[in-house]
Amino acid sequence: MSIDISLEKDKFLATYTRNEFFIGGQWVKPNSTNRIEIISPSTEESIGSVPDANSKDIDAAVTAASRAYKDKSGWASYSVEQRAELMRKLADILEKKHLELSILYAHELGRPFRPTFTRPSRAAELLRYYADLALTISLDEMRPIPALQNPTSVRRSSVKLESRGVTAVIVPYNGTLEMGMFKVGPTLALGGTVVLKPSPQSPLEGYIFAEAVIEAGFPAGVINVLPGSREAGESLVAHDEIGIVGFTGSTGTGKAIAQTCAAKFTPTVLELGGKSAAILRSDVDVELFAKNLPYLGFTFTGQNCFIHSRVIVHKSKFDEVRQAMIESAAGINVGDPFADETHNGPLISGAHREKVESYIASGLSEGAEIAYGGKRPETLDKGWYLEPTILQNVRSEMKVSQEEIFGPVISLLVADSDEQAIAIANDSEFGLAGSVWSQDEESARAVADQVDTGSIGINCFGFNTAAPFGGRKNSGIGTELGVEGFLAYAKYKSTHYSK
Repeated sequence: MSIDISLEKDKFLATYTRNEFFIGGQWVKPNSTNRIEIISPSTEESIGSVPDANSKDIDAAVTAASRAYKDKSGWASYSVEQRAELMRKLADILEKKHLELSILYAHELGRPFRPTFTRPSRAAELLRYYADLALTISLDEMRPIPALQNPTSVRRSSVKLESRGVTAVIVPYNGTLEMGMFKVGPTLALGGTVVLKPSPQSPLEGYIFAEAVIEAGFPAGVINVLPGSREAGESLVAHDEIGIVGFTGSTGTGKAIAQTCAAKFTPTVLELGGKSAAILRSDVDVELFAKNLPYLGFTFTGQNCFIHSRVIVHKSKFDEVRQAMIESAAGINVGDPFADETHNGPLISGAHREKVESYIASGLSEGAEIAYGGKRPETLDKGWYLEPTILQNVRSEMKVSQEEIFGPVISLLVADSDEQAIAIANDSEFGLAGSVWSQDEESARAVADQVDTGSIGINCFGFNTAAPFGGRKNSGIGTELGVEGFLAYAKYKSTHYSK
């Protein structure tokens, strides 16, 4: 579809100020009097505001979700086919709203419009995937006993998958709907209900989602949406009616959620921070890696937990790789999210840009050098922009190599061997993702198998919706995506029979 974005980009601005929450199937006035102002990261100007939920608002949303779940003739009683049909209808509606969402992402997040709009709706894809998966998984399976213990013992058992009830969905600004559907999809397919709390930095996607839910015809209370800050998040996690918490965000917040949930044995799925490494072996295809670098290292201006912020290069290839990376980074156009030529937009806030810049300064103070970038673009007077940055002479113990920066900064490290590269990659408190680049796929797999991370690519970077995605160490607990991510939101009930 050809779009003249200059004619479309201001089309939805009037909808960026909201005064209600979506609770119990209707728009309701908030109890809270606080508001969240939405500042465009590309213009530094206010584009709207929304209510900031408090604990009473959260209680109203969870109560509505719990009531909908417990309704004997409600969502949980629907057949899996009926639930799948509504999920597909919701996916279709979100797909129709793809233009509106893509424009919103550019205004609210600074995410470049053109590459976002030309990609299929990820939220729609995920909803369809989980709807289809629910139809292929046995939700009530009969299992015979392997060996009869005595004449009066159990002979067979029904193993039933059930929803955990109300899912608290808490998502970050860099993936409200995409990461939200990681959690919402399995919950809905299993007959559970949802309270979605978008980030205060990106609350508006939740409103568009709620409008799609209304249009799809979901029963009241099955999906509830309300943005909020810290009080809202803490109240939601601690609520007695929450059956499971699905959270994507920082490791620090994830640990706090885990501690709260541990006191009540509330299950959690926590997808947290990352410091992923790309290992480039001595036979790396340098051109292929450089071609992938803008996506692998600088997607969404580096605001991505899955991003590869460490590149570990065999010493024999260092100079060639370094030059190729510089040329690749130089080809990344930083600027107005609505300009067709833009690859990277701004960082989410001025405070976050200053934080990223402090990491660059820390690296320099410890002996690293800037191979490329490291500055604010001189041609952009407004907006929280930062150049793609490559640091060289980085050692593994440096702060820039150990901590998640969440910005467009890559640390370039050198290894003498595969063994040393593996050791450097594993010298991290995180274990979310990674990649190995080599023209020998078998040897690359042998290296990949020794990297302590939840997912890893061989000459590639990205996701497979059908494969599990979960971190190790401080990158989280639990699994999303794939059959495994579906089952993470289920509980099991065994019913035993004597004959």
